[in-house]
Amino acid sequence: MTTYEIPADAIDPEAGYRLWVDSFLWHVDQLPYVVETTVTLVVASRGLQAQQLRERVSGGGFYDNIPIADGPEGRNAAAVWQALRAYLVAAASRIGIEAPELPPAVPGESDLARDWAYAANEWLADQVHHIVEHPELGEAEEALFRLIRRARRQQGEHRTVRRAAPEACDTCGAEEVRIDWVDGPDGQRVLEKACATCGERFTSD
Repeated sequence: MTTYEIPADAIDPEAGYRLWVDSFLWHVDQLPYVVETTVTLVVASRGLQAQQLRERVSGGGFYDNIPIADGPEGRNAAAVWQALRAYLVAAASRIGIEAPELPPAVPGESDLARDWAYAANEWLADQVHHIVEHPELGEAEEALFRLIRRARRQQGEHRTVRRAAPEACDTCGAEEVRIDWVDGPDGQRVLEKACATCGERFTSD
């Protein structure tokens, strides 16, 4: 058994495996961008709050002094980071290959956070064919990937790092079909494709 499932009547039994690998690599490729963007937002928001505090220190009125770490950007960063740290430890213990040991908390500098995320990304991509043999990692994997998708969605960004080359569109013929992974009705990952030229969309659900 593996962390993906293949229908009993599948014509191509390797299709499920390839789809799982593509999904795994797509998600881990988002890590540097998600972490860097989230940390940048946190740092920028902290700077804005400090400025607002200085402006209001001698005045009155309402001031929202909730720490940014308690806001959505900080929570996203902390959740992704902790899930990633836990997944690296679990995966390394299962496959017997040392993984990068991330700092206990997200680094406050976006460049440093991004570098650590790249290290994790590279290790996971290198070990994907070992990880697939350990279905007990499936629950932690999906929890991490769900957090990655949520962070990307809340950032409101569509720029992603993709390994797969654009596919040809069945409607207009342009090689501009991009892939994305979104949350399905049950919260599990669903493959979504869209043509950047004609707008044709396809969702595998």
